[in-house]
Amino acid sequence: MSNPLVINVLNVVVRDSLNISPVESSCTPSRSPEPLFKDENITVYGIPILPLFESQETTVHSHPESSVDTIEAGQKRKRETSPYLPGKRQALDGALSPSSGQSPDPPALLRGEAADDWRRRMIELMFPGTIVKPKKVLRDRDSPPTPRPRKKDRNSQMDGELSPKNQPRRGRPRLPLGYHTQLPEFVRHTPASPTLAYVVVGPRVRGKFNAKAAEELGVPSGPLRAQLTRGHSITVKVMVDGEMVERVVRPEDCIGESESPGVIVILDIPTVKHIPALTAAFEDPFYARFRSHRPEDFKDNAVRSVFHLLGKDVLEDPRYIEFMNGFSSNTHHIISSREHSPDPVTFTSSALSQLRMNQLDPEIFPIPHYSLTSKRDLKLIPNIPQNSSILTAGLEVNMRTSNPPTIRELNDSFHKLVTSDKPIVLSQETSKLFSQAKRNVQEHIARGKLHVPTGSDIKVIPLGTGSAIPTKYRNVSSTLIQIPNWGNILLDAGEGTWGQLVRQFGIDDGTENNVWDVLRDIKCIYVSHIHGDHHMGLAQLLAKRRELNPPPSSPLYLVTIRSVHLYVRELSEIQNLGLDDPSGNGVIPILSESIHWKNAGVYQTHGMWQIGGSEPWTDVNLSLKNAAALCKVLGLERFNTVDVRHRTRCYGAVFKHTDGWSVVFSADTEPSSSLTYAGKEATLLVHEATMADDQEQLAAQKAHSTFGQALDIGRRMRAEHILLTHFSARYPRMPPSALRRPQNGDFRPIVALAFDHANFKIGDMWKTSYYLKALEQSFRETVAEEGDEEEEVEANVMAGMDIAVD
Repeated sequence: MSNPLVINVLNVVVRDSLNISPVESSCTPSRSPEPLFKDENITVYGIPILPLFESQETTVHSHPESSVDTIEAGQKRKRETSPYLPGKRQALDGALSPSSGQSPDPPALLRGEAADDWRRRMIELMFPGTIVKPKKVLRDRDSPPTPRPRKKDRNSQMDGELSPKNQPRRGRPRLPLGYHTQLPEFVRHTPASPTLAYVVVGPRVRGKFNAKAAEELGVPSGPLRAQLTRGHSITVKVMVDGEMVERVVRPEDCIGESESPGVIVILDIPTVKHIPALTAAFEDPFYARFRSHRPEDFKDNAVRSVFHLLGKDVLEDPRYIEFMNGFSSNTHHIISSREHSPDPVTFTSSALSQLRMNQLDPEIFPIPHYSLTSKRDLKLIPNIPQNSSILTAGLEVNMRTSNPPTIRELNDSFHKLVTSDKPIVLSQETSKLFSQAKRNVQEHIARGKLHVPTGSDIKVIPLGTGSAIPTKYRNVSSTLIQIPNWGNILLDAGEGTWGQLVRQFGIDDGTENNVWDVLRDIKCIYVSHIHGDHHMGLAQLLAKRRELNPPPSSPLYLVTIRSVHLYVRELSEIQNLGLDDPSGNGVIPILSESIHWKNAGVYQTHGMWQIGGSEPWTDVNLSLKNAAALCKVLGLERFNTVDVRHRTRCYGAVFKHTDGWSVVFSADTEPSSSLTYAGKEATLLVHEATMADDQEQLAAQKAHSTFGQALDIGRRMRAEHILLTHFSARYPRMPPSALRRPQNGDFRPIVALAFDHANFKIGDMWKTSYYLKALEQSFRETVAEEGDEEEEVEANVMAGMDIAVD
């Protein structure tokens, strides 16, 4: 991974114990490439694959001698002089030193070597876990010798060195000036984004030792045989015709032929424009040997499998088929292509749970979208290599032999049940509770006292209801609000949000209200704070929005704090995310601080709530103007943020529609009075409930809320509906449902628990109170059928650990 990609998460990732060594690969091929990575088991080479455009010369790749600001893997980078820094090292040291009396240039102005050094220093701050061995100190001959530690002391010292818990905890270094400012600009040296192909070469495994042959040659068991296995010839004394003579035994006399190093090739070819560079790269003598049919080359490099990660129309291109056939006939080709691969559900345990709940209420619990058939048949492609197959879950390849790939059987009950002609069979207890819940709902409707709230047709779709880390049953934070005839609002976008949208709505262009339609209708993405489980899926959503055809006809408003805006802007230098789109329908920034519920249009100038920068896009009047446009697009009366109490700067949100309904989003927070006042009389409160009520002390330490605390906030706010979400990884399936009942006379809101892929209409949320016992039983039955003993153990371990809960 390149340094710019690593450092892009500067404000998100800090790992004291993790030591990384990022290696940048060149965008231009090398005549004598160095490995990107090498250890005793594998050697990895990287091949840059650049797309070819009509404006480029017909020569696909060359070996320019001119200096560029990229490096060939394993080689030193040639530098260019920064126009901003006449004394680069001195200026950089000044910028890095918080005590420096100089007035250093902002990091955004650094170029060349200074910019690279800044990035490296930032990565060191992100991952300070490297334990650098102290240099040996030469002892003065006149100084007394250092006393040798006693054996007991040496053992203790060794134990201390080997045990991480005995290492002194390293405090995080003082942050340098400019740490929270914009990073140096990433300068592209190619007209488009290249991909990187990998050639992974395994070790040469020595042949089997022939003990019988060694015995016949007179080689006794022990050290001499060990020398032979290490490749050394030995001399032994043996009796021949009654006379003792010396015999030289070579390794090949009693060791079989060594195995050829197995090779795996991984190709990422997203467009047909990448094909010329790929074929040209493997014409280079260094890489050509991997496609050679000569026996001597195969002995040195036996390519076992090639993984093809292919974009649209690549596999149908005759040039690519010809390239595939250039490998040995023994090579296995494993293909991943959206056009030729089925689209099964990956997290089948979660889908099985959803399938069961679908029997209870098909509207609230729809079955995830999937496909077990491909759009195009692989077998119909002319001249495709015979050893070609589709990449599937559970597939295993052997790097040491040419045996075909095998597929490990997975515990997948979902696809078996959903494709069966037979009805879903539930246990007697589950069927009983499902029937009772349905009957209770129908009786409630029949009584004719059904309350229809304002905004009853607003849809609330939880896409991720877990916290900190994804689990088999819950993804991390994201909630979609669909406003009929107006558009969609996405509240937080944790990693995997795009995948959740695809499963929820389907990716087929031919179906109505597919994921592309939903993405087009997202008019606002609100990101509450910088923790990764709330924003790490944002960039993928913006990148997918760029793929919409035709392009969006209205802008997307991104409402968040400066550090998230900064993350997106820095990443957009590497990947086009639609910022500053000349059409005016790209991504429009709104700073959370500018639309504060009490102090809209005024930024704090000190303390933790100051925005932390003064870039042009942080202008408060610009944000206010954009916020007014956002409200107009979505028919909102107002959209405000609320400062809440978390371990970092975090804002909840309150938005009210001109139709009279309102939604409050708590984000991550301890119980917050500000949220209570700002969201008075809300139609819906979406509130985090990370911990159970018996974890109140831990919730306070982590700056989160318990179930009971979330309900208290909703009652004090007098919210009509409360949707609890953001459950701790301690509860990977069904969170504790012991919701405290209100005392007589207390306000009684409608309370629902969020499930990934649920499809709530505000007017139907009352049903979930009747479903709760049935849902708990359904989850228990799912766990029993899936046999999740390992996950039960994992959950119990996590419950006893101080796991990260963001």
